[in-house]
Amino acid sequence: MNAAGLWGDRIAGALFLLVGVGAVWHAWSLDVSFAADPVGPKVFPMVVGAILAIAGAAILLRPDHVEWERGDYGRVILVAVASFIYPLILDPLGFVPATTLLCFACAKAFRGPTLGSAIASVALAACFLLLIDILLGLPLPRGPLGI
Repeated sequence: MNAAGLWGDRIAGALFLLVGVGAVWHAWSLDVSFAADPVGPKVFPMVVGAILAIAGAAILLRPDHVEWERGDYGRVILVAVASFIYPLILDPLGFVPATTLLCFACAKAFRGPTLGSAIASVALAACFLLLIDILLGLPLPRGPLGI
């Protein structure tokens, strides 16, 4: 294993560590005095930031050499482009259609069957809507179709 192959992991680990520490630091400064919840808005970003920082430190300290297979770049680019487009189409289309398209693009990037990917994408978007919008009461963009 050559040292040059480990730099990608080290850079990613350092970025994860910095983002995680930044998330914890930012969450620590959150102060919402009107929140009735005793836990408050700090807990989720602090937990996610801590997990990200720990994972980043682990990757930074013990990088693995990654062997890219032919064809991996296209899948990575597809997921990256879909993730970039997702927030741009979220308001105009609504949560369910936008999330369905994102999930479908990711499923196809990992060579999922078309029909199964479509069904799973719709089901996943509906489950997220149920969980976030209905059960947690956090409003999501509904789009022109109201979904």
